[in-house]
Amino acid sequence: MVDPIKVINFLQDFGCAKLEHLQILFNDYNNNFKNVLSSNMVSKKDDIFVHNTKKIDENRLIALDILCQYKNRLKTFHLGIFPIQITFLSNENFLYHIIVADNEIKEAIINIVNAYPPSLPKADRLILVFPDGNELQNLNCKIPAAFVTYPDYQVLN
Repeated sequence: MVDPIKVINFLQDFGCAKLEHLQILFNDYNNNFKNVLSSNMVSKKDDIFVHNTKKIDENRLIALDILCQYKNRLKTFHLGIFPIQITFLSNENFLYHIIVADNEIKEAIINIVNAYPPSLPKADRLILVFPDGNELQNLNCKIPAAFVTYPDYQVLN
């Protein structure tokens, strides 16, 4: 059983997470995490847990979906600084940034990613998540990057 304080601290840092994210990231697949709700620091809306000082962030949930796909290759991870949602270190010692661009900010994200020298913190690889594949042709990134669309999480390159 996972210590509820660890889950609450995670939610305080990341703001929100789906039940599935908590189960995967805390390696507790049979836990429904209802024990964190009794603290009055966390609430639940459908299958999303939200720290009471935060709000549901759809881009963060998408980044957590991607992070969970890398679970078996993770050494460590932490919250990023805009436009980076999450930064993680893989077992191969590659530093990844997960960047999620919704329709409102996708042009700004493309400009940031294409800038040279990069205006992003140093990383070995990027995971760029966009709502569709239309922006792939506009990318001219100097850092190796995977281009992923959501909600289907299809890798396009």
